[in-house]
Amino acid sequence: MSASYTQLPAFYDFLGEHPDYEKMAERILSIYEEKGAKESGLVLDLACGTGRLTCALLDRGADVIGTDLSPEMLMQARDTCSEKGHAPLLLCQDMRELDLYGTVDVTVCATNSLNYLESERDLEKVFSLVHNFLTPGGLFFFDINSLYKFEKLYGENTYVFESENAFCVWQNDYCREEQSCDFRLTIFERGQKNLYRRLEEEQRQQYFSPETVKNLLEKCGFALLSQGADIELRTAGDEDPDLFFVARCIK
Repeated sequence: MSASYTQLPAFYDFLGEHPDYEKMAERILSIYEEKGAKESGLVLDLACGTGRLTCALLDRGADVIGTDLSPEMLMQARDTCSEKGHAPLLLCQDMRELDLYGTVDVTVCATNSLNYLESERDLEKVFSLVHNFLTPGGLFFFDINSLYKFEKLYGENTYVFESENAFCVWQNDYCREEQSCDFRLTIFERGQKNLYRRLEEEQRQQYFSPETVKNLLEKCGFALLSQGADIELRTAGDEDPDLFFVARCIK
């Protein structure tokens, strides 16, 4: 799996476009209720990152556990939730080694976190572990990057992001044969007396086809309920950057 974020967490939320976490949390809980779920369902936010979705779910009364590979990300998540008066259980875990104290009724893995897995074998392992810790009939929500996003939006493109106190150059290197993309981020953080500190971060994402995802879900004991371009599950087009899945745990 790609190395965990170390320098990036403090700047993650200003880089690029992010989903509407409030809308996503609302829709996840709505779908959960529509499918005859338990009233007091426990939610796992897998690869929770800076905790913005975790916090949005907590704001709506959900009981949430957050896990992430990066201690730095979890520190950001703790601060994000603390600002709203929340103190969820946050666990530092590689998703391929997920180990909870009990079962959950919903698992969410958002913002294309599964694309950081290196192989189909890793993806299968994560699906199997999620299945293991979901209650019978529990729901699994997740999204992945489309091939269009890898080839056109990532590709060999370079992006620049700027905030009041930071400047980031994001360079992509897409390998068509392996369908993977390497990211090289150079961040300049403004400090005292307008002096800048340079930080470096390297990451990699792997493409997984919708067919592969569906086959592995079935193999690991899930029934695919819905697939779409976003949390509203609208029909995906050729130029949609993401694919969103909802699956039910069968036991």
